[in-house]
Amino acid sequence: MLIVAIGLVAYKSVYVKKLSDMKVATDEKFDAVAFSKRLWEEKLPARLSNAVELEAFIKTAQINPVDAFSKYTNALGIGNYRYALIKVEGLITDINEDDIMLQVKLGDSLMTTQLATEFIYGNAIRDASGLVDVKDFPNTMDLNNISEELNKMVRKTVLPPFKAVVRKGDKVIVTGAIEIHKEHIKWNELEIIPVHLQIIQ
Repeated sequence: MLIVAIGLVAYKSVYVKKLSDMKVATDEKFDAVAFSKRLWEEKLPARLSNAVELEAFIKTAQINPVDAFSKYTNALGIGNYRYALIKVEGLITDINEDDIMLQVKLGDSLMTTQLATEFIYGNAIRDASGLVDVKDFPNTMDLNNISEELNKMVRKTVLPPFKAVVRKGDKVIVTGAIEIHKEHIKWNELEIIPVHLQIIQ
């Protein structure tokens, strides 16, 4: 009986799985780097070309905020935070260690926005693009990894060449992502995460 019991325990402890099945499971593992690279190169450019002008977005939000947020913003979850891809032309007034201050026209007045150049993090680019559907990613870590990879693209490919040549007094065209709290909108404290930067000669 003792020998039989030991045999049963040993049998139950061994789990045999085909190598081909393990390879399939490995192949199906989500590749955030490749997925984000495809978004960046193949799909995001079209979204950037259709980014709303910041002045138009602000004016619409002031007149009809519900319409503005419905038409121009995206978010993966339910809540007050919304994200938008915007385009704006402005004058660089200050270049700081962590950001660049940009003066932009808003009708007959001027407004100052903040261009992030050091701390590029969060989900603004991912969510503002509208290219990622939360239903397709049951694993939250995959969603976070997409955000991180898109942010890396900005840190490694967008900002270094721009920061190397930009000077105070330059005029620039910025296309990027913004985060807005629907209940507490502060346009003068708006931070733009840049995705495309162009210095106007």
